[in-house]
Amino acid sequence: MKTYLLSLIIVSSLCAGTYDNMYVPKPLYDLNTTQKEDPFMDGAFIEIKRFNAIDFSDGDFEESSEENLDLIVTTIKDYMGKEESILLKVIGHSEPTDDLNDAQSLSNSFAEDIVNKLEDNGIPKDLITLESRGAKDLAYSTATCDGINLSNRVMVTMYVIAPDDKDEDGDLVFDSMDKCLNTPSGVKVDHTGCPFDSDQDGILDYEDNCADTPSNVSIDEKGCPFDSDKDGVLDYKDNCSETSQGLLVDTHGCKISRDLRLNFERLSAEIPDESYSQVKNFADILKDAPSFTIKVIGHTDSVGKSGNNISLSLSRANAVKEALINEGIDEDRIEAIGRGELDPLETNRSAEGRGLNRRIEVKVLK
Repeated sequence: MKTYLLSLIIVSSLCAGTYDNMYVPKPLYDLNTTQKEDPFMDGAFIEIKRFNAIDFSDGDFEESSEENLDLIVTTIKDYMGKEESILLKVIGHSEPTDDLNDAQSLSNSFAEDIVNKLEDNGIPKDLITLESRGAKDLAYSTATCDGINLSNRVMVTMYVIAPDDKDEDGDLVFDSMDKCLNTPSGVKVDHTGCPFDSDQDGILDYEDNCADTPSNVSIDEKGCPFDSDKDGVLDYKDNCSETSQGLLVDTHGCKISRDLRLNFERLSAEIPDESYSQVKNFADILKDAPSFTIKVIGHTDSVGKSGNNISLSLSRANAVKEALINEGIDEDRIEAIGRGELDPLETNRSAEGRGLNRRIEVKVLK
């Protein structure tokens, strides 16, 4: 057994020529059947925009609604210009009449008038669904003549259709949420679908050859800090940013000293304790420059036999080599030779000069 709902509204006669003892039926709903799918009820919309009523209170389109209609047309065209997918529903309403068919016909004529006006203003008719409600939805009181007349109206509603969830660039962020729709394949993105810029230097990580640049450092078009003097030490780390090209530098960009002034005691190959810090510092430089190899050259003063001085100078060179190895430098990076008294820096005629000649010289090679 089917069940139906029926609502009756009794309208009193307060106006000349109004409708005595007239009833206005509400829509009938079959509670035991499934309603057909309604695109307006079942569709997915990101926005629903309802416009103010268009007035047909005297049975014709009122000039007072011209501005309202212009706003409706302008808004619809604006959304169409943004390539939004929209649907429009134009619903006619009328005052109650003695004959329900007359009320339906009247509301239909109101709605058709607006549909034609929209079409005349460039709104495609295939976007519009027309609905005539007759006197089924009285929005105004029927207790007065004005209330009854104001039931003559047309309502326009715009529905903005939600886009299909696609992921055109394959970054696992749906296009509807993706702010970077053309991300190259395989590039990591954030929750908005945009590639990362980890160091915030304006160069996206997948294009950035130096993706960990500190903030506020000047960079080139590849995202890397500059190395103005081409010494291999970036400007922001370079304490000697105008080093002549070709010179070997330490991690601070400054020229590497080629001499270790260890001040050996006469006839001794033992590195003095007060000089060992120089060996350690030099080892640290070599650790930071793993491609460098070195030649350690021992020297003596001219006191003693030449052959003995060659042997002593080699022992001094080997002592430094051994110390560097103990500090973590690979043996195959170090060559040790002795030059004896052959290459004095100062005169051997003074104690001061002889002390300066008892030295280690280091040549840094690549």
